[in-house]
Amino acid sequence: MNQKESILIVDDNEGIRKSLKLVFNKKGYKADTAETGQEALKKAHKEYSNIALIEFKLPDMEGTILLSKLKELYPKMTCFIITAYAFLQNARMAARINADGYFIKPLIIEDVLYRFEKILKEQRIEKKLRESEEKYRALFENTGTATMIIEEDRTISMVNTQGERLSGYSKDEIENKMKWTDFVIPEDMEKIKKYHISRRKAGEKPPTEYEFSFLDRKGNVKDILLKIGMVPNTKKSIMSLMDITKHKISEERLKKTMDTAIDTMSNMIEAKDPYTAGHQHRVCQLAIRIAQEMKLPPDKIEGIRVASLIHDIGKISIPTEILNKSTTFSDIEFSLIKGHSQIGYDILKSIDFSNPVASVVLQHHERLDGSGYPNNLKGDKILLEAKIIGVADVVEAMSSHRPYRPALGIDAALEEISKNKAILYDSKVVNTCLKIFKKKVNLNLNSIIAEPS
Repeated sequence: MNQKESILIVDDNEGIRKSLKLVFNKKGYKADTAETGQEALKKAHKEYSNIALIEFKLPDMEGTILLSKLKELYPKMTCFIITAYAFLQNARMAARINADGYFIKPLIIEDVLYRFEKILKEQRIEKKLRESEEKYRALFENTGTATMIIEEDRTISMVNTQGERLSGYSKDEIENKMKWTDFVIPEDMEKIKKYHISRRKAGEKPPTEYEFSFLDRKGNVKDILLKIGMVPNTKKSIMSLMDITKHKISEERLKKTMDTAIDTMSNMIEAKDPYTAGHQHRVCQLAIRIAQEMKLPPDKIEGIRVASLIHDIGKISIPTEILNKSTTFSDIEFSLIKGHSQIGYDILKSIDFSNPVASVVLQHHERLDGSGYPNNLKGDKILLEAKIIGVADVVEAMSSHRPYRPALGIDAALEEISKNKAILYDSKVVNTCLKIFKKKVNLNLNSIIAEPS
């Protein structure tokens, strides 16, 4: 029993005061008594009571007046009236004066105890809920990011201070008045609504983290990283919104800088070896088409794009007279040419790409059976990105003119990868490449890679 739970008994009958105090004390409650209204008010000022039991007629004031004063001081105090008057009259009176209930004299102690214990139990539960809510609110306020609680109908039931700052609206304007989709731009709306519904369906697993564009009060569009999950045993969801606008701007600037550097490197090779002008770009386009047809994730496709644009960067170390030689290469010359993969890796390995670009460049001449170079890798030891670029490289090279031979044509290139499928080249990559070309009546490499994806 919580010793802080106390009961104030206000009655001019000393016998009632003493007997009730004795009963409550035995039950573990802290009971205090007062004979008059003024005495009761003084005691109430000194120490809060959970429940007050007040005689309807007191020597110095009406019990109803005391009840009103106590309620004014302590709105959450539970107050009962004790009276010997008629039931109906005092039921109406109790309701009118904001009493929580009444007891008719003579008092039945068991009834009083039962009702008090029920009330105190409810107060304990309410207190725990209030404390829990206060702790939750404190945690909610101090998450470090804009946080919202979302109801099943998409209404925002709670928002923290960071959420106010992000949106430009106050808590009073947001909570239970606005839907979180009010902040979503039209282009993202369908996706957001779909995720919201599926998140509440058994067996469905929409993403718990994704980006979308957030519209604030002033009409500014912000790039937001959203993390969201369900509140256990409810239909509510809790979401954290991180403003990544500045990060995205920096990311875009970095990407532009990186793209410029990649284009510069690609152009350097083509300037040194004019016979292969456009080779890396054509390989890039075909490799991207293959990757897209294979439904690879965007980040992997981006890695393939970058690696294929500079896959021959290592040729910058090979003498121009060898690159432009119109006769068959000697063993030494061919050995120098084969070294371009390793040199390309050495040039790129210190650059902080978001994908394994340097390793893909290193491996793009490796073959499934281990006959490739520079490290004779086999099967799964070769990165998928390198397998894709390897096939695209062969198709483009065979179908294009070289100093030492005329173009062999696209048919010969497709026959080469088909014949050596699962031997030199990955089966899935080859099948995908063949599928792309079979879609075209005129098997022309330039028309295939120029087709919009």
